[in-house]
Amino acid sequence: MKNCDTIIYYWPKDKLEATFQLMNIISSFPVDTEIFIVGHNASGVKSAPLIFQKWIKLDKVDNAKHSILFSGFIKKNIVFILEDFFKTHVWRDLIIKSLPGVFGHKKIDTGSKLLASTFSNKITGTVLDIGCGTGFLSASLLYFSPNAILTLVDNDMSSLKCSQFTLDANKLKGDVVCSDLYSNVFQKFDLIISNPPFHNDLKIDFNIIEKMICCSRKYLTLRGELRFVTNNFLNFNILLKRFFKKFYILKKTSKYKVYQAFL
Repeated sequence: MKNCDTIIYYWPKDKLEATFQLMNIISSFPVDTEIFIVGHNASGVKSAPLIFQKWIKLDKVDNAKHSILFSGFIKKNIVFILEDFFKTHVWRDLIIKSLPGVFGHKKIDTGSKLLASTFSNKITGTVLDIGCGTGFLSASLLYFSPNAILTLVDNDMSSLKCSQFTLDANKLKGDVVCSDLYSNVFQKFDLIISNPPFHNDLKIDFNIIEKMICCSRKYLTLRGELRFVTNNFLNFNILLKRFFKKFYILKKTSKYKVYQAFL
């Protein structure tokens, strides 16, 4: 990082994600670079001095409002190898690659599995995977429908890396694109699939799901379909009725349900 001599890092809620990100960050800086790390006590930030003791000498500077601040200097270079941080899951015959901080890192999400169970060889044409994460949904769809044409979008670089590695590991093809929902999408699709988040950090936030539904008409073909999974206690019937001619609950369990909506 040219002309930068200080790192300020806010520790996220996941310790593995923090380790992954910081290893990557400090590998790009020279010895004697100053670093500040701040985070909430419940996030595991207290373990930072121990985790990075080989490379950084960290001292506590202050603590207040359930948070703590460390500072120190890089004392030894780190060689960052991305592949060392991947976790591999297997579903059916598919290899799913995941990095810390990406949704579904510890295990394949049950809701995603439910959505994947609705895929069949009847799905053809162009498909958009919104919030592709590990690439599990796209790989699952291509498992059943190898002739489908997939575009995978996410606004998180780690997720995009995972999706590409998942496709490559299974010798599958798809266009992996950096996009905040539809911000970098410029065509129409026969099917849009998603397991959209309803949290922003720890707070409930329906903005992403609502925007995905409201704007989907613009990116669907004349007889296009939106298919997404969500928690059972969430109800999007009114919103779907407003933007689609018909919609159904395609599949349901005690925790999740899959919506299917048609223009």
